[in-house]
Amino acid sequence: MGAVHLSDGAVTHYIVYRDLKERGYAVRAGRAGLWLYPRGARRGEKPARYFVHIRSEKDLISIADLDRLLRSARNMRKELILAIVDEESDVTYYEVRAAKLEGTRSEKDGKEERELTCTASLADDRVVIHDEASAERLHREFYGKLMGDKHKQLILSLIETAYLMRENNRMVVQTPAGDMSYEQFLDYATDKERDFKDKLVVYTDLRAKGLILKTGFKFGSHFRVYTALQQKHSSYLVHVVHPEHIFAMNELARAVRLAQGVRKRMIFAYVDGDGVKYIDIGRRRL
Repeated sequence: MGAVHLSDGAVTHYIVYRDLKERGYAVRAGRAGLWLYPRGARRGEKPARYFVHIRSEKDLISIADLDRLLRSARNMRKELILAIVDEESDVTYYEVRAAKLEGTRSEKDGKEERELTCTASLADDRVVIHDEASAERLHREFYGKLMGDKHKQLILSLIETAYLMRENNRMVVQTPAGDMSYEQFLDYATDKERDFKDKLVVYTDLRAKGLILKTGFKFGSHFRVYTALQQKHSSYLVHVVHPEHIFAMNELARAVRLAQGVRKRMIFAYVDGDGVKYIDIGRRRL
């Protein structure tokens, strides 16, 4: 009798199926993945709690596919689990869910920044506010980095500046060629950062949710996000991707591992016609 040849998809499905069975779960195979029941339960006693989508380490997956899978699982009232099988046939499980992002900062808290009249100087990829009173007021609202000993100056990022200019048309950015309009500044910043406009949309949306944002560069993401002004450590890392972005599995694994290593949630954001969508991905122990 000749050897039976299985497709790559069949092999990875079997590996995950066997792994879950050995962990004591009731599992039912489906066309698009596995239905996972509570540990110890018999199939049919209780409804399946999870839908498990299976991929190999070498596979790719788009942000759009993750969103589609998430919506499908939610419509079925199931939690989405992404199971990735590596080259050694070990399985790593990730929970995929819609992020619920809310902060404690209210519209009243941002009143000072909207009423502030100040001028700033463009300095390549950042902006400097020289007026000490204005600098200190904005810094209290968690903007920029305060510099100087005797005379305080505030250094803002391009994202912070664009947001403040749009929220407060009394903030003026000066250059040797003259004052910049908001539209001119936006064009300038977009030349500096290709994905600037999408990042600004996400930044604005998260600020509107009462959250505080700072750069996430040290963690390999666009933003680190705080839920309150006095919070010592950020709660989330948010990375903005293009709506057509395609992930390699090691990209997802690296981002999630780093975020959880510093006790944060890893969230990917993208802008589409309906606004901003946020997908929260984290390791899941089963």
